[in-house]
Amino acid sequence: MPSSLFGKALAAFLLASLPQTGGDEAMSGSTPTTEAPPACTLHVWPSSGLRSSYHGWFHGGLVDGAVDGRKGYRQLPEEPLTAKHQADLLRELPLGDLIAAEGTPYLVTVHEEALPSRIVRQARTPVQADAGDCHAELFVDDIFFQEDIVNGRFIKALFRFRRFDGGAMTRQFGTFTQARLTAFPASAPGEEDAARRDLDATYAATVREFAAALNAPAPKRR
Repeated sequence: MPSSLFGKALAAFLLASLPQTGGDEAMSGSTPTTEAPPACTLHVWPSSGLRSSYHGWFHGGLVDGAVDGRKGYRQLPEEPLTAKHQADLLRELPLGDLIAAEGTPYLVTVHEEALPSRIVRQARTPVQADAGDCHAELFVDDIFFQEDIVNGRFIKALFRFRRFDGGAMTRQFGTFTQARLTAFPASAPGEEDAARRDLDATYAATVREFAAALNAPAPKRR
């Protein structure tokens, strides 16, 4: 075979053996992508602190009797659930997954200062100034240490949730939740650490209970 013909045949063979590409996208190594929808944001505010209520045989019903150290009420540690400590506990929870936007986790921001009760209860527009088109806000409105001579000790919390789409409120939901305490407050010296852990865990349990209530299917109308 003449050398020129051999050279042409070899070039054609080598060209045919190269990997085939599928146009500009394959040549550049990129793949088609679908643009993700903008993330939904969730801003969370703690309450101003722990309050108390008591129901017993001989007295009861005085709000904050234990917190204020009134005679005849169980003594509580000073400021056991400050707003900052609540914020720390809230950050430890997977709030973005617990309170999801139609199955999509929120991007969560937890604030360290409580808002005035009037704003928490009455706001109908986003409290957060730079709220995007998909935005939600969760407030721990009140949180109580509740002791009942019959039923025991609980943390009882009031939560308020609001969802905004395009700046308009599309959902609001509020409810009380409660979880039982087992070691708080400490009843003897040396039990303080166990009492603190119990209080923190019980606070977290009220948040999880609220998330379950928020995401529960709406009751069917008869």
